[in-house]
Amino acid sequence: MASPDESLQAWTARLASVAVPVLRTTRDQIEHWRERSDDADAHVLADLVLRDPLMCLRVLVNVSQKLGERLATPVETVTAALVLTGIEPFFRDFQELPVLEDRLAGEPLALAGALALVERSHRAARLAAAFAIHRQDEDVELLHQAALLHDFGHLLLWCEAPPLALEMASRQRQDPNLRSAAVQRDLLGVEVEPLALALMERWGLPPALRELTQPGASVTVGPRTVRLAVQLARHLDSGWHNAALPDDFAEIGHLLNLPANAAATLARQAL
Repeated sequence: MASPDESLQAWTARLASVAVPVLRTTRDQIEHWRERSDDADAHVLADLVLRDPLMCLRVLVNVSQKLGERLATPVETVTAALVLTGIEPFFRDFQELPVLEDRLAGEPLALAGALALVERSHRAARLAAAFAIHRQDEDVELLHQAALLHDFGHLLLWCEAPPLALEMASRQRQDPNLRSAAVQRDLLGVEVEPLALALMERWGLPPALRELTQPGASVTVGPRTVRLAVQLARHLDSGWHNAALPDDFAEIGHLLNLPANAAATLARQAL
């Protein structure tokens, strides 16, 4: 049986070699703007990219691999990446993109799981942005983006190993008290969060983004904002009556210096 380190290395190598797919709507919108490239700018394309966590990942990996070693300051956001690389190179770099719905066409349950996770990622990103705006944080886009990307490791597993991803989801449905980390170690030999961090390091993604999503790094405001947004988004999978929500709102209220009921109202308005 492989050791945790060996499993981490094997899964990192496997997922790093995946041609990351994007949502069909993302591919179609890129083609729409390709035909109107004179009207496209960094903000239009950033809005498009940030609707899709997988495309967001592709853009950040692309700019890191193309320019990372030549830059004194890492590129931390999608908008900055697009401003730096330019519009024409964007369209040149992202042609004939693989599509998530095509990749999982023969795995309808896995496709449903992946799309549900995309929706949760959007929910987390909206919450993180709302919390950051309330705090008048200068890094709203970075926090939004970190929450959007938080579960990219799970998304890649849905794409690359759908039977394992389905088995993990099945076990947790059968036993809601079963810790996800334990299921991941049992089926993968490694937990997904350190796997995602290893991928980010391998791809050279910016340290600020890695710090915001690093396991256990939730003491400072930025990582706490992302952690609480992701946690609330996950609990909302089962609706606004989830028994964990009062504790979530109490924690969020402490972060934002708000009563728990006001934190709940802010969260509802964000979604």
